[in-house]
Order: sequence, then C-alpha cells, then structure tokens
Amino acid sequence: MTVSGEIKKGEVYLYWIGKTEAKGTEIKKIRPAVIISTDNLNKWNYRFIIAPITKRTEKFLDFEVPVLVNDKQGLAMLDQIKTVDKSRLIKKLGKLTPKEMSVIREKIDLVFD
Repeated sequence: MTVSGEIKKGEVYLYWIGKTEAKGTEIKKIRPAVIISTDNLNKWNYRFIIAPITKRTEKFLDFEVPVLVNDKQGLAMLDQIKTVDKSRLIKKLGKLTPKEMSVIREKIDLVFD
C-alpha cells in the first residue's frame, strides 16, 4: 500500500525495508521516519530522503535528535539517513515541529563533518 498525495519535508511516515534487503546494522523492519529532503525534491513525488526514528529515548548520540510523534518519544537517527522510493512509505503518522526540524538540520552537519 503506497501513500497518496503530496509528501512534505518534516512529515513522519511508516516505511519498510525487508530483512533480506538490509545488511549488518542497517535498519530493517517497519518503522517511522521523518522526510528530510527539500520540498523542491519532494515535488517530483517518487523518491524521498528520510531519517529513521527509533523508539529508544535514552543515551542518544550527538547525531540523534529527540522527537515526539503522536505523543510518543523517539530519536531521529541521522546516521541512518537513506533515500527510499515512494512505494516504501506506508502511512502518514504526523509532522515534526519547526524546532525539531531545525535541530535535525543542525545535527546533519555532524554526520558529514
């Protein structure tokens, strides 16, 4: 099942990566992720850059950002950024705040330092 409509930066979706497709410590399963690609890319509506969100909330690293999605705490994992096809997006869960997105933008620089 693929989501329909326009997908925007800051929105959170469930997405999936199969266990046979992921290797080693790569994320594998259905989990939430925030769209971090610019809306200039998102307007093409077929590939999106995402940051997976884990339900873990303690001991976060410098490149993990605490977020709140539907009253559930989690961490956006900026060391696991990936590009996914729209067909991997299952369902919209919500949207991060401008403040959360601002922190994500700042922390992305730590990953590429």
